[in-house]
Amino acid sequence: MTKPTLTELKRFAPQPMVLLSWLLLAAAFLWAYYSAMTLLVTAWWQQPEYGHGFFVPVFAVALLWLRREMIDPLPEDGSWWGAAFLGLWALLRWLSAYFFYQLFDSLSMLPLLAGLALVVGGWRALRWAWPSIVFLVFMIPLPGFLSGALSFPLQRIGTFTSVFVIQTLGIPAVAQGNVIILENTELGVVDACSGLRMLMLFIAVCVGYAFVVRCAFWEKAVVVLSSAPIAVFSNVVRITVTALLYHLDLGELADKVFHDMAGLLMMPLAMLLLWGEMTLLGKLFLEPVSASPLSLSGSLVAQSGSRDSTATNPQQQ
Repeated sequence: MTKPTLTELKRFAPQPMVLLSWLLLAAAFLWAYYSAMTLLVTAWWQQPEYGHGFFVPVFAVALLWLRREMIDPLPEDGSWWGAAFLGLWALLRWLSAYFFYQLFDSLSMLPLLAGLALVVGGWRALRWAWPSIVFLVFMIPLPGFLSGALSFPLQRIGTFTSVFVIQTLGIPAVAQGNVIILENTELGVVDACSGLRMLMLFIAVCVGYAFVVRCAFWEKAVVVLSSAPIAVFSNVVRITVTALLYHLDLGELADKVFHDMAGLLMMPLAMLLLWGEMTLLGKLFLEPVSASPLSLSGSLVAQSGSRDSTATNPQQQ
């Protein structure tokens, strides 16, 4: 993508009164969602599985800029369909206040932004902004019941799959609950080691990649659908490597791999697996090459000429 020029930046710059209106609207948004944003930032800071939340709004804004061709020229007419999204926003805010459930308050940002896009710029503005609005879902922490419902199965999958791999490598290992018992130590797969952090982060990365890359829809679907299995596999590799290090009496190195270096090692591994998957699919499914009318006409002329020469020279038969 070419670097934007100063003329292009000026074209997208709003008029002074429009800029003032947007600043007032942004100030009203921050005032209305001050408590919700405070809770989100606290969750991003204190809960490692949601640390990527700091980068989600930044990527959403960058995605708007990458799709700026869709909004050029700037739309002048809005749509009253935005009132439906604003109604959903008001309902979520009321439910949050009535039931004292902060999740609804954070979720209400999404229909609010969609409604504003429709009211200000119509459906063309919404087509431009909807990927960024959808991506903001990844900045909202999962509710407690859903996080617990995901964490326990991830622990079980990581434990039993890792034990199977360790046993296949010829190392004695037994699973008792979420604990892997080795010859010289026990390795506990606790909540922090369930792989939920990796799962949330890698799904967000794959969805962002699908929004940015220009390829067939089925390729984007494969990327998003394969994000969860790849994240789980990466966590199994981490647990297995840690068990192997303990088996080799490298306990200090195993602790660093299992805890300190886990985030640095798992993401490159997952990205490598995703690259391998896309490369393999590219080899298996080739894009059809359509012949141009000129080449078709040329081939027909060549075939006609060969038939005429054959008819005039029957001795070459």
